[in-house]
Amino acid sequence: MHVKRVIVAADDVHTRAWIETGIGTLDVAMFYCPVADLASRLPADPGDLVIADVGRSADEVVALAEEAAAAGCDIRLLLVADPDGIERLRMPVRLPADFAVRTASSAELAVRVRGLLWPGEESAAQEIVRVDDLTLNLATYQAYLGDVPVEFAYLEYALFAFLVTHPNRVYSREVLLRRVWGTDYFGGARTVDVHVRRVRAKLGPEAARRLETVRNVGYLWRQ
Repeated sequence: MHVKRVIVAADDVHTRAWIETGIGTLDVAMFYCPVADLASRLPADPGDLVIADVGRSADEVVALAEEAAAAGCDIRLLLVADPDGIERLRMPVRLPADFAVRTASSAELAVRVRGLLWPGEESAAQEIVRVDDLTLNLATYQAYLGDVPVEFAYLEYALFAFLVTHPNRVYSREVLLRRVWGTDYFGGARTVDVHVRRVRAKLGPEAARRLETVRNVGYLWRQ
């Protein structure tokens, strides 16, 4: 399975970060462009999937995508819409398409992207991560030590999976909150410490040693 090329048309940095968090573990390469550039980008190079931030109105992007499809362009489209724009959302009829509400979880976004890029397949390449006797299935949100399942709560798993899939790099508590909990979370940064302690306790001493604390900075997963 070759790496899929995803064009992300979004002007908001928070939306880009949410998309990267949601699909960064899939077998994709992401390329970014402003929404205004889609008119010239779609006919020439739509990649394997276009994710377009359409806000409250998708009409212009849908029209551009349908024109490209009518001209013979092989295009798949995922619309990211504001919650108050769903009522009038019109989906394209000439091409495979889906939508996600901006307030959806990163996990839901990943499911919708997989459905467009790998229809009928349960998981994409690189969704199984193995480190020593630790195995993470990023498609089913399961973790195992040997043959024994590790019972993570959702946010424990999400935090752990993010660090494991971004190894050897230190992330501050604030960045982890933004990437795992989302931009709408208003709790204190120390909640990251609580979740890290829980993850370490469930991993056991061998694997837990890889989850390092960098004093006065944050955390990293040592590959």
